[in-house]
Amino acid sequence: MRLDLLRHGTTGRDGYLDGRTDPPLSEAGWEQFRRQTQSRAWRTVVSSPLARARAAAECYALQVGIAPEIDEDWSELHFGQWDGRKRSDIVSEPKEAALLEAFYADPAVAAPEGESWANLQVRVSRAMDRILATPEPAPVLVVTHGGAIRAALAHLLGWPLHRLWSLRIHPGTRLTLEAGQGADGAPWGEIVEIIQP
Repeated sequence: MRLDLLRHGTTGRDGYLDGRTDPPLSEAGWEQFRRQTQSRAWRTVVSSPLARARAAAECYALQVGIAPEIDEDWSELHFGQWDGRKRSDIVSEPKEAALLEAFYADPAVAAPEGESWANLQVRVSRAMDRILATPEPAPVLVVTHGGAIRAALAHLLGWPLHRLWSLRIHPGTRLTLEAGQGADGAPWGEIVEIIQP
């Protein structure tokens, strides 16, 4: 199956931990989305329910005459008490800075009143397996978030989540993979292309 994972375009809030905080795409973000989808065709479009991903996915789906699938499991990581805050403000407080460092180093550590990377990987893996189990291997576009894309790559490629910070996934980045399930049902994936905006 050909699979494209597309991070929503910029909202103009670089440096903020926007998980469930849901600012709209900026005009630059819409332009990033248009560039990544022009002259390309997908028969299935799956989206996070968050508006910054969903609005663009619905716009594309309307243009090509298909109904998008909105899947809660593709939502961004829930940053809890940090959600919507600027990272620089969090690291300016020593106790919170230490917790934030642990949060990025250890997938089992959750944000205060939020979600851990391990929990994110469980739900994104579930969503990914639903896509891979589809009987028709049509090209699939998933419009989602940076954290969810990292969780999908960890699931498909077997990369540890804490190592995926070495891969820069700017807003508007598209990753194309060939993916599937082996005879034993285990997922596999191979990166074909990475297009940064």
